[in-house]
Amino acid sequence: MFSIFSFVSVCCFLVNADDGLNSDTKRLVLHSELDLAHEVATLRQELKQYKDEIQNLTSRLNEKDTQIAKLEAASGSGSSYVRWGRTTCPGNGTDIVYSGYMGTASNDFKVGTGSNYLCLSEKPQWDHYEDSIESLGKIAGVEYQFVNHRGNGASNFFGYNVYNDNAPCAVCHTRRSSSIMIPGRMDCYSGWTKEYNGYLVSGWVGQSHDSEFICLDRRPETVVGGKTDDDEARLFFVEAVCGKSLECPPYIHGRELTCVVCSK
Repeated sequence: MFSIFSFVSVCCFLVNADDGLNSDTKRLVLHSELDLAHEVATLRQELKQYKDEIQNLTSRLNEKDTQIAKLEAASGSGSSYVRWGRTTCPGNGTDIVYSGYMGTASNDFKVGTGSNYLCLSEKPQWDHYEDSIESLGKIAGVEYQFVNHRGNGASNFFGYNVYNDNAPCAVCHTRRSSSIMIPGRMDCYSGWTKEYNGYLVSGWVGQSHDSEFICLDRRPETVVGGKTDDDEARLFFVEAVCGKSLECPPYIHGRELTCVVCSK
């Protein structure tokens, strides 16, 4: 029977036999020069592959950087709109340019000057001016009137009394390339992003000059200290008039119109 002693004897014989070999023979047996050369060549090949992969990744990263730069440049164009009745802009990828005060022609002047609404900066700057000489173009602040709803200050519409308060505004810039106001809607059509919604308003039908239709925010803010009943320029709800040209239905006579500002 083969014992552990026999195993040890064999091992010792192999060791002694190995001692008889010279050092060069040992080196060739353990690792020949051909093996080393092959390993070096293999490592060089792997290194080249890694370099090629790094170069490829670098090229792809540069392409992505170029694409990102183009997208950022395109998004930088965007579009702008006025949020009437508010001093802030929606937090949906839209930034504020400035806030200020609503302005338009005063009711004291029957014709001439402007008829559109402007968002006047709250921080005006002046060039040359002559206070002692009257300029014949005029602009005044705008107040929430809604006179036929003054019993509760139109709080049924806005949630609080705004009667005779002066109106602020904000100019907003969205990264989306187009923005529109849709009268008669509270929501945007598919594919568009809602900026804000509210009620369609304009000047009074009996005032001395025309005005434009604008979309007043559903929750308007007010200018501090602007509660005086000046009646220089006033805002009123716009309602549908049926019986002649306007299609009713879908519109309903005497019903106040909604509006929404959308971007895409």
